[in-house]
Order: sequence, then structure tokens, then C-alpha cells
Amino acid sequence: MYVDEETLTSALRALNGTADHMLKIWMALKHMGLAVGAPAVEIDTTNSTPSLQRLFSYGAPDGGFFVPFAHTSRYARMQPDAARSIIQTNVRRWEASQSLVQYDPTGYLDFSDSPGSKILVSCGRRYPLGLGFGSNGFALGDDTRVSLPTLAFAVWYGRTCNIPQELDEAGVKTFLVEEMLSGLNISPVEKELIFVADTLKIGLSPTAIRDERLFSICSPFTNGSLRPEPTASIIREEFPLYTRRVRSMVSQLDSPEWMRSNPEDDFRAMLEIGTKAILLYGPPRTGKTRLIDSMIPRSDPTRSTIQIHDGWAYDHLVEGFQPDANGLWVWQPGPLKEAIQEQKKFIVMEEINRTAFTQALGEVFSLIEEAYRGEENAIKLRSGEDFFIPDDVVFVLTMNTVDKSTEDVDDALMGRVAAIELPPRAQALLAMLTENGVPQAFHGPLSQLYSEILTVYPLGHGYFAGLGPNTNPEAVIRHYKTRVRPVLVNFLGSLKLQDLQMVDNVVDELFGGSGDPSSN
Repeated sequence: MYVDEETLTSALRALNGTADHMLKIWMALKHMGLAVGAPAVEIDTTNSTPSLQRLFSYGAPDGGFFVPFAHTSRYARMQPDAARSIIQTNVRRWEASQSLVQYDPTGYLDFSDSPGSKILVSCGRRYPLGLGFGSNGFALGDDTRVSLPTLAFAVWYGRTCNIPQELDEAGVKTFLVEEMLSGLNISPVEKELIFVADTLKIGLSPTAIRDERLFSICSPFTNGSLRPEPTASIIREEFPLYTRRVRSMVSQLDSPEWMRSNPEDDFRAMLEIGTKAILLYGPPRTGKTRLIDSMIPRSDPTRSTIQIHDGWAYDHLVEGFQPDANGLWVWQPGPLKEAIQEQKKFIVMEEINRTAFTQALGEVFSLIEEAYRGEENAIKLRSGEDFFIPDDVVFVLTMNTVDKSTEDVDDALMGRVAAIELPPRAQALLAMLTENGVPQAFHGPLSQLYSEILTVYPLGHGYFAGLGPNTNPEAVIRHYKTRVRPVLVNFLGSLKLQDLQMVDNVVDELFGGSGDPSSN
């Protein structure tokens, strides 16, 4: 099955005038593989042609291209040599930092020379800040945003896609959108910055639209005398609100891209290369324990979990001289010694900062380091017993970096472990909201609230875990008032009431009265 002519025509009307025509270059780069962390895309005079054909071919006899979101007929059509005259020419100008009349994406895209007269294009350090906003972000003007209707563009992208016959209309819409997003390597953040929600009735046909009919459908939009006037509303947005929106989806924008890597990937990599001592550190409820459980399940018989308690000493953790059931004083093993004796492979020690951890380990401390494993490095415990840690034992430690009542972890320990930070991350919040079934309309506002909270306190995203499928503005306000705000009050105290009031006002703006996201 295929989209029918009426559906395609409706989609073109909805797309007409929703972005500046130069967004076509970003689209082509995305189709060629532009993405954060991906290798740079090479551009020459011809190699973007396949991407242009996939994105913008419309059955023109001369092989030209059609840009459905362009706002004038002049820019709606590209010549067959657009790979050279449009893509390569403009990318070369950006690489050379020439004076540009209207467009300058160099704030978020990097351009450099490559051998063989090619140009390398990659995501800049602060990408995607700037994308989708103002003329430099391919919007139609200053203080406006790109607003491509998601489903309408998915219909255009899938204009000749074979759609599975068994899908209902909702399934067809999902199929088309997912085909478009995956085909263009569109991330959730890019989707938020470029696309807007829309409704469109989908009609299907048993045959694909032929080239001559496709050309006929698109011609009114490329012919100046017949081109319909754009009916799309221009969405205006002030730069501070745009910036808040971006930062609500991408944490640590001011840090190098490698600092924004997913801690899950770092943890997995450490386990795969055989690291024997790993520390996960960060504020409460940033997902440290959850990450461990996802990689090393609690049900794994080779795992032992030790919860460190306040003030634990050597006799609690390793071994202590204590009375047995008969009242005789004997050396009793602590949970760490027991885990080694039981031949556990993974030993998880939670919240090591709740005690003076290196002192609690005593002479066992040196054995955590991989170089001092094995029987040949055995030591005598205070009981006089020989003790060693096998080569294959993996220690995974967690540390809370915010709790005021806890002990500092010394440099000697930090030098013996691979440390992975789990900072508060907007991406983690959005993933959790999705997993918990929170309605999509609340994802953006909640992540914006979260980004504002992070300017005054490193709150873990887990503090929003209580929100679920029944989330509404009243539920968000109640959750904030009873679960989140008390944490802020405890931290900020009476000296930073203006910070607390700022967050309160953001809650009111986003979820009070006209701020109801579900009404949009």
C-alpha cells in the first residue's frame, strides 16, 4: 500500500512555507550521516546527489528537485546539478567563512577542508544549540523557529514507500514517521527543534504515485503563477526560551561532546575491557544503582550487594572480634570477607561515602587494585588469617556527591578505581518519562522545569519517577510541592529564597492555568 494523491497534496499544503529553503542542506547532510559523535560527512560536487534524490525528487523530466517546505516558488525548485550548485557551493562558503547575507550555521556545525577538494562537515561542540531558530538555524526570520509538520513531512518522505498492508491508520502514521526519523538519523532533540505536531488524514492506494503524477501534484508549488500561498503559521519564540528548550534536552552543552557521553556506555565499556574496580558517582537518584542492576542483575548468583551504613568501621565491613552464640569472643567475618569466601565475582558496595571507607577496609584496601590481586599478594588480616582477592573479582562502588552528612572519599581510593560520573541529565529524565508512560505533551515542559532546577541544585531525575500515565498539571504541581520542592528548600535554605522563587515561578508558568501543556 502507498499514500494516495489526496494525502500527498494535503501534506504539501501543510509543509508550504514552514522553514527557510536552506534547511534542505541540513536535511541532505543528515541523510548522509551527520550526527553527534559520528564521523564527519564529506561533501564534494556530486556525492550528495543520492540524498537529494531521496529527499526532493518529484518526477521532474529534467531530474530537478522540489523543496516542499520552501516559502516561495523561486526556492521551491532546485536544478539537477544541485549537489554542486547548492550543496557544495554553500558548504564551501561556510567552510571559508565568507561574508554571508543571511545564513551562517557555523555556530553549531563545523566545516573543514579534506584532501581531494572535499569539505568535512560535523556537529559542533555546542550542537544543536542554534539549529531551528532564526535565519542561521533555517527558520524564516529572527525570533522564529522552524516548524515542519511531522506527519506531513513523513508523508512527503514516504511518498513512494511501500506501507505494510496490515496496519491501521494509526499504525500507518507511526510507520511513516519512524521511516522518516530513521532515514534521516533524526535524534529526539533534533525532532523537537525542527518538527511540530500535526494531524493529517492518511489515505492509501494499492499503487505508488507514478513520476508523471508526482510531478503534476508538485508543479503548482514550483510554478510561480499557480503556487498556493503558504497557510502555515509562523511560530515566534524568544531566544532565551529557545535556549531553555535546548538545554532541557541536552545537558552539559558547554562541555566537550565526549563529556556528554551516556554513562551507561562508559560503564559497559569498563566491564567489557575487564576493569576490576569501578566507581559510579553523582547526586542522589541519578540512576547509579539502576545502572548496575541493568548490567549485573541482583538475581545473578555471582553478585553480592553490600549497603554501607553510617560510621561503619573495619569490624563491620571486613571482620570483627565479637561474641558468638555461646558468648565466646571470636573473629566474625563482615560482608566483604563473606563475599570473597563465597567466591562472588561481582561485589557491589553502595554509598561508600557514608563512612571513612579506606579506613574501614584497613589492610584490605590495597587489594582492590588489580595489580595486587591473587594468592601471591595475600595479606594477614587482624585475625591472623591469610586473605587475598581473586583476579576475577569486580568491585562496583557507588558514591553520593551531595549528601552533607557523609564522609569525603580520599584520593588514594580515587587513584585505584575507574570513576564514572552520573550527573543529572535531561536525557535521562526524558527516557524515564517515556518508560513510565507520562503523556508526551508533558515531556517538554517537565524537562524545561528540570533544566531550570539544575541551575540551582543538582537534582537527580529520579525525583520525578512518581509521575506516570495519569500525569496532568495538577499532578505535576502536587508532585513538585511534596516531592521536589522540600529537597530544594533543604538545600537552598533561607539564604537563597530567590532561587526557590524562580523555580516556583517556572512551575506556575508551565503548569499553572494557561500553562497546561495538554491544552496545546
